[in-house]
Amino acid sequence: MLSADEWHALSPHLDKALGLNDEERSIWLTRLRAREPAIARQLETLLCEHQILTEKSFLERRSVALPRGAAAAGETVGTYKLLSQIGRGGMSSVWLAKRVDGRFERHVVVKFLHIALMGKVGEERFKREGRILGLLTHANIAELIDAGVSQNGQPFLVLEYVDGDHIDRYCDEHKLNIHLRIRLFLDVLAAVALAHANLIVHRDLKPSNVLVRNDGQVKLLDFGIAKLLESEEQVGQATQLTVEGGRAMTPEYAAPEQLNDQGVTTATDVYALGVLLFRLLTGHHPTGTSPSTPAELIKAIVDTEPMRLSDAATMRRPDNETPITNAEKRSATPDKLSRSLRGDLDTIVAKALKKEPKERYASVTAFAEDLRRYLRSQPINARPDTLVYRITKFVRRNRTVVVLAMLAVVASMAGVIGTLIQSRTARAERDFAFGQLSRAEAVNDLNEILLSDAAPSGKPFTVNDLLMRAEHIAERQENKHDPQRVEMLISLGRQYNVLDEQAKSRHLLSEAYELSRQLTDRSIRARASCALASAVALTGEHVRAEKLVEEGLNELGQELRFAPDQMFCLIRGTEVARERGDSREAVTRVEAAQKVQKRLPFESGLVNSQLLMDMAESYRYAGRYEEANAAFARASAQLTALGRDETQTAVTLLNNWGTLLVLAGRPRDSEIVLWRAIEISRDGQTEDAVAPMLLVNYARSLHELHQFDKAADYAERGYAKAKESGAEVVVGQSLLLRALIYTDRKDLGRATAMLNEVEPRLRRGLPPGHIAFATLASNRALIAQARGDLSAALEDSNEAVAISEAAMKAGHLGGDYLPIFLARRSDVELQLGHLDQAEADATRGLSMLQASAQVGMFSSTLGHTYFTLGKVLQAEGKSQEAHIAFRSAAEHLQSALGPDHVDTRSALQLAESGSLQPMSFR
Repeated sequence: MLSADEWHALSPHLDKALGLNDEERSIWLTRLRAREPAIARQLETLLCEHQILTEKSFLERRSVALPRGAAAAGETVGTYKLLSQIGRGGMSSVWLAKRVDGRFERHVVVKFLHIALMGKVGEERFKREGRILGLLTHANIAELIDAGVSQNGQPFLVLEYVDGDHIDRYCDEHKLNIHLRIRLFLDVLAAVALAHANLIVHRDLKPSNVLVRNDGQVKLLDFGIAKLLESEEQVGQATQLTVEGGRAMTPEYAAPEQLNDQGVTTATDVYALGVLLFRLLTGHHPTGTSPSTPAELIKAIVDTEPMRLSDAATMRRPDNETPITNAEKRSATPDKLSRSLRGDLDTIVAKALKKEPKERYASVTAFAEDLRRYLRSQPINARPDTLVYRITKFVRRNRTVVVLAMLAVVASMAGVIGTLIQSRTARAERDFAFGQLSRAEAVNDLNEILLSDAAPSGKPFTVNDLLMRAEHIAERQENKHDPQRVEMLISLGRQYNVLDEQAKSRHLLSEAYELSRQLTDRSIRARASCALASAVALTGEHVRAEKLVEEGLNELGQELRFAPDQMFCLIRGTEVARERGDSREAVTRVEAAQKVQKRLPFESGLVNSQLLMDMAESYRYAGRYEEANAAFARASAQLTALGRDETQTAVTLLNNWGTLLVLAGRPRDSEIVLWRAIEISRDGQTEDAVAPMLLVNYARSLHELHQFDKAADYAERGYAKAKESGAEVVVGQSLLLRALIYTDRKDLGRATAMLNEVEPRLRRGLPPGHIAFATLASNRALIAQARGDLSAALEDSNEAVAISEAAMKAGHLGGDYLPIFLARRSDVELQLGHLDQAEADATRGLSMLQASAQVGMFSSTLGHTYFTLGKVLQAEGKSQEAHIAFRSAAEHLQSALGPDHVDTRSALQLAESGSLQPMSFR
């Protein structure tokens, strides 16, 4: 059995696996093994064990004849005598029975399948309930004792008899308060979590199926319409069996997807549990007063947002009970009940009741964890992790020692907040801590003002709208030199930077820097200097950027209290080093930031994930792809564990990871990762909040996959957005990419125009020898080659190789592009008949790629280089060696680009026939 911690870690991955068909699940598991091998092994074991249980076909080995008659009181079924019928449902009848073989006395429940349902579908569903119960052994699930077929030929199950009452009636009769009701509900969640661990969805969770014995023990009943998830032919498509089972659900507790005949997952049970908890805590259904007709109820569940939990506390119940009577059953008054439900419980239940399944809790375990955190007065995961909120919870838990706590917070508008808590007795340290706290509270106050101000209008707003409103508020503050205002400007400037709004970012950060020069606070002075350095570097002012980083670090020294600020400046310094092409210095600085992190007296998953992202980026720029990929995977797992896998931080991670995958020659994987980033960023069907760099990077992956028209569309949209926002770096990259796309589309005039536009921009913003100039020269070579001007193509190719070789020797960004430029030059040399030089370039590029390649990993770059070498060898008459090269090319290209890609087909044809076919190398 899995431990609680293991299940907590495994549950989100399990939900993901269950949402995929067999082929998708296989591909997903392969990628999971590379990122999280331990989790992958546990998940595969669980899936395998369940498959074995299914293949044993519990209750399916005995053929069942049609019954000769229904059960009756006094009859004996096996070793049990039927006493009285105690229930009757749509598919079965339920009897109280007593064991009569003399071994011991025990009352049980015997459940018979209705005679009318003795056809195939009814029998299958009844057998399935037995099979499901056979998988579940838990203190809070009614036990399956026996099963079989009566003498009359009627299938039956023998179940544990629970002498108790429905959970809602039990709570009301015992006047349980809110905390006691939640503790009882946690037992329900534990039972459902076990079912989900066995890939079983209950699908009919309601008070009558949750009994509480007189001793207070919860028992979950009736898996009659439960669904074994992997038994469906295809996820999201119901078989006849599940359709019939779905019709037996209770609409009042059904999830929107059940009522819409959509796919059922563990999120379906999460919704029903949310309704059940709403009922337990308020006495009401989330739709408010009960709709008068079933159609109205279904419409309310599907279309109407549920009411707030705290608002329901003061409502009159449908049975005309007054709010006072309703509250008294919860040992409270209506006002007290409303106050106790307001805040965290409002948020927890609202998340469980989201209309979209993916917006609910990822698992029942996550739902339970938030309820436990609420009971312990700890911050819950379902709400924004603001500093004010964390402080409130901290004070509640530590009232006597809160004066000794030291909190240092790095706050941001996207909710990226790092919290430093230290105990210090020295007055100076305490004053510093409360200074940091004061500034952080100001930022959080601004967040609350913005969000509460936006809500009443009822109009949708974008991230940009919110930032503009924040900027306006900051500008109107009367005290221009208030440290808190400077902190707000830094935060806003950094957020505009994330969105590639570089002109706005630099304006705000420049203002913050100038104001900070008149302050004595070393922390703010350093942060303002380093934040501006990152913005300045993006416009090509690398010397000034380096001076600003140095200025910030000198402000801080090595004092431990400034450790978060030291990390901030080192990471900004890493960004500056990457912008000026010094990959070695970038790695040095990010590794220094990692050392500072280890000095911190606390651990923060968010801070750790951000540091891993910066480390991955630095490794990527240094051409250390394997290390970069591992760091991205760890950062992604950390964000998922924090519940932040659909945030702007996650978008940034996915964007950078997707870019790495393109460089590593894995465009198919890159396209998936980058599209996920776009999906998270999109506001409905618009792309207002999608960063232009993300659009350009997605276009790059599409280009590698030879989807030229679509790639051009995204590249042009990215270019337009970048130009509008003043993102010069993105404008330059989009122009270089568009030139490449137009070259492949044989639109050489537009390709040349792109390069003519980008060259002066690069000259203004980048130092000589930057790798962008190598890309520029290589693109010009491709255009010249396409026009048949091979001498010009060779000259431009020589320039691209020379710049890249110099960058590699200096340890700057660009050395990892050298194999690509060598292969392109080899192709030109082949056309010129310079076979010796062509073979030397192709062989050299191949050796460089092989030296850095991970065993067992496939790359389109390697595939293209093998192909180029194969063409040279074939031209030299080395047929056997050429055949081997083409086979290697086909192997890499088929895996990296897919079997239907034009380059893959060309390589396969050459490997099989030996006849030379044209092929692009980009």
